[in-house]
Amino acid sequence: MNRLSVCLAALAFGGLLLPPVTDAQTIDVMGARAAGMAGAFVGVADDASATYWNPGGLAAGAYFSLVLDAGAERAIPDAGPRGRRQSSFLIGVSMPALAVTYYRLDRATARPYDPFASSNGTSPMTGLTAPPPVRVESLVTHHAGITLVQSILQNVSVGATLKVVRGIAAAQAFEFVTADVALDQEEMRGRASNTFDVDVGAMASFRSLKAGVTIRNLREPEFDLPEGDETLRLDRQARAGVSYAVSPNWLVAADLDLLESEDALGDRRDLAFGVEGRFAKRVTARSGLRLNAAGSNGDVEEGPGPAFALGGSFAATAAVLVDAAAIVGGDRGGRGWRVAARFVY
Repeated sequence: MNRLSVCLAALAFGGLLLPPVTDAQTIDVMGARAAGMAGAFVGVADDASATYWNPGGLAAGAYFSLVLDAGAERAIPDAGPRGRRQSSFLIGVSMPALAVTYYRLDRATARPYDPFASSNGTSPMTGLTAPPPVRVESLVTHHAGITLVQSILQNVSVGATLKVVRGIAAAQAFEFVTADVALDQEEMRGRASNTFDVDVGAMASFRSLKAGVTIRNLREPEFDLPEGDETLRLDRQARAGVSYAVSPNWLVAADLDLLESEDALGDRRDLAFGVEGRFAKRVTARSGLRLNAAGSNGDVEEGPGPAFALGGSFAATAAVLVDAAAIVGGDRGGRGWRVAARFVY
């Protein structure tokens, strides 16, 4: 076992030792396969989207995989001042020990904003009939990375994705509008900058059982806003997952965020369950449920709500597959879609 392998393994499995609460972003549902299983994918990832979900999973993947994927999701409850939206695009090419990926993430959050609030939270605006402005923070990031994978034991592999990241950060307050309207504003002026980041992951396989852990945005890159000293940050994300093949054509999976995050709608820690199965020669079905395990005394009613996912694949040929997924979570859980094309050999 070489020194690089030892370092990658320590980083990947070190996610289990991270503190339980931090100001981190939850992992987005990137990839139509993952979306169809509501994000229960860290212990499943084995195609080119594994560079995002768990680089260590590539070791057990196909000899060659090409993925083109796009989608969007938004959650804005009760036409109020809080909400979030996100969209993404991914193109990746992978082999068991190497992958090259580009993806784009467009994230924005809306929250009530009181520019007159003092450090103790009091404000002369309190009691006014007009609502406070809605502040939108937008961060668009372009990630270009190369993934290296190494087997350290017979059934354990680790991987690292080395990325160049270009971020465009913007923030602006809008008056007399709801979050739904503010999040769709186009005139926000952003500031661009470049940096470097690393994702790591590990996957262990034991017959029909697979277990994985991944840590994204290891360096927590920051991007300056156009005005002032404020920055927007890609916070560190950590997630663990398991999957079990109940038969050659069916598997079940579960994921849990290892870090609690602050969503625009409240505290959040995703707990996801998913199932994937082939019930016809060319058709694979997926379904999943995403819950929020954060909140005081286990009260999951605070923060983002649950979301249900439904998806599937159609094999146009033995090597070409078309994926689609829908996320239905209501105003608090989020609504979204994803489509993808995969070439697997």
